[in-house]
Amino acid sequence: MTQQLKKSTARDDIALTTHKRAVAARETVERLIDRDEPVALFLDIDGTLLDVALTPSTVHVPPNLAEVLDMLAGRLHGALAIVTGRSLEEADRLLHPAKFVAGGVHGGEMRFSDNGKIETLTPKFSSVLTADIKKIAEDLPGIVYEDKGTGIALHYRLAPELQSSLMIMIEALVPKYPNQFSICEGRKVVEVLPVGFSKGRALRTLAALPKFTGRIPIMIGDDIADVDAFRAAEALGGYGLKVAGENFSEAESAFQGPAEVLDWLRRVSETGAR
Repeated sequence: MTQQLKKSTARDDIALTTHKRAVAARETVERLIDRDEPVALFLDIDGTLLDVALTPSTVHVPPNLAEVLDMLAGRLHGALAIVTGRSLEEADRLLHPAKFVAGGVHGGEMRFSDNGKIETLTPKFSSVLTADIKKIAEDLPGIVYEDKGTGIALHYRLAPELQSSLMIMIEALVPKYPNQFSICEGRKVVEVLPVGFSKGRALRTLAALPKFTGRIPIMIGDDIADVDAFRAAEALGGYGLKVAGENFSEAESAFQGPAEVLDWLRRVSETGAR
C-alpha cells in the first residue's frame, strides 16, 4: 500500500468514526426523550430549522414548523428554547404563532418565559460606530446590512468574493473602537456584536432557569457561532448536535440538513425513538 493510499484510508477511517459518534449522540438523545428523561432542547434557526436563503428576509418557513415545536415543547414539559443570531422579533415572526424562551442576537436579547417580554441586555452601538459599519456595506456593493438592535450583521452571500475585503475593513475598526465590539463569522455573514456575548453564554443563562435546571441540555446548530453553545451544553453534561452545511461536513454531523432536523423533531415529539 502506498503512503498516499495509507493516508487516504486513515482519513476515511477517522471520518467514519466521527460520523458514528455523531449518530450515536443523536440516538442517545432520542432514547432520553423516549424515556421521558429530563432533557432540555436548544435550537438554532437558520441552517438548522430553516434552509439558508440568499438574504435573511427570503427564508422559507415550513407550514408545520410552529406546530411541531409546540408539540415537542409539550413533550419536554416546556424545556425548549431558541438560541439564534436573529433578533427575537424576527424569530417570533418566523415561528408564529409559537413563542418560546429564547436568546436572540447571540444572547444580546433574552426572553425568560414563553410569553414574557423581550429584554435587551446590552445598549446599542454608538451612532458613530454604526455609521462606520454601515459605510463598509455601502462601499462594498452586494453586502447586505442588517441592524439587529444589539448587533449588526453584514451578509455577503450575494457577493462571496468580498469576504476578505469585508473582514479587512471591519477589523480595521477595532483600534478605533477598542473593547466596544467583537467579530463573529458565520455562514456567509460577519456579525459585529457587543463584547462578551455569545450563544454559549445565552445557553448557560437559559439552562439556569427553573424550567431547565437539572435537565440534560441538547444544542442543535449548524454554524461556527453554535460551537460555543455546543461546548456549553457538553460542559453541563449534555450534547451538541451538528447540522451539515457550509461549516460542518456530513461526516461530522448528526443531521444532514434542516429537512432531516424537522423530520427528527416531529418524530420525537410524537412517539420518541423507535
